[in-house]
Amino acid sequence: MNDTPKPPGKGSSLCFHLFACGMCSQLVFRCLTFAAGCCLALIGQAQTATVTAVPSADTTVHFVPATLFKLGTGLTRGLNIGGHLGFSLPIVAGLERQYKTDWSAYGNVSSGWRIGSREQATSAWDQPSALVSELGVDIGLRHYYRQAQRRAAGRAAGLFAGNYVALQASGSFIPAYSPSSRLYRDYYGATLLWGAQRRLGKHGLLDAHVGGGLHHRLQGLTRNDWQLQPALELGVKLSLVR
Repeated sequence: MNDTPKPPGKGSSLCFHLFACGMCSQLVFRCLTFAAGCCLALIGQAQTATVTAVPSADTTVHFVPATLFKLGTGLTRGLNIGGHLGFSLPIVAGLERQYKTDWSAYGNVSSGWRIGSREQATSAWDQPSALVSELGVDIGLRHYYRQAQRRAAGRAAGLFAGNYVALQASGSFIPAYSPSSRLYRDYYGATLLWGAQRRLGKHGLLDAHVGGGLHHRLQGLTRNDWQLQPALELGVKLSLVR
């Protein structure tokens, strides 16, 4: 027998080529699938990075200047208990303008109104003492400090609320104990205050402060009776506001 191998025929060659082409197609398909997966992963990461890079919505509360009108009473200038002045109830009308988130300017007009019997102030004139025992004027500048920290801690803060330091200029007038209705200047001066102001519902306000300064006080009724003296100021006011 002749065992000499015969060269492959055309049928075998065609099968080999088809097999090779099939292997190549699968390899190409897998490569394309892998590349497509990588592309999708990169696109997803890019979208995530883009979303992360978008800034969050602005939650900053934009400040709008506001004005508060006050009418109150309490332990403040104009309060008198006992003596020849009798009992006087203080009435304070004020206005505060908050022009920045933590700064405000304010002004007050205070008065002391005698309640009950008005005794004779001196024996020289046969007339009762004046109905108004004192008039006072304050103007000042307040700084509400640590507003952001108080707000973050859930404590009282915001418009017209919080702890403050203030520089205040004051003047006080008292009626003359004479037949005339003339008012005499009792003192004027400047005071540095520390205080706390709190809103009580929609129309209530509590303001308490303590401080010290210098007052130029009248000791008599002449121009030469003025003396510069240290002064301590303490006040607690309960007011209706609008």
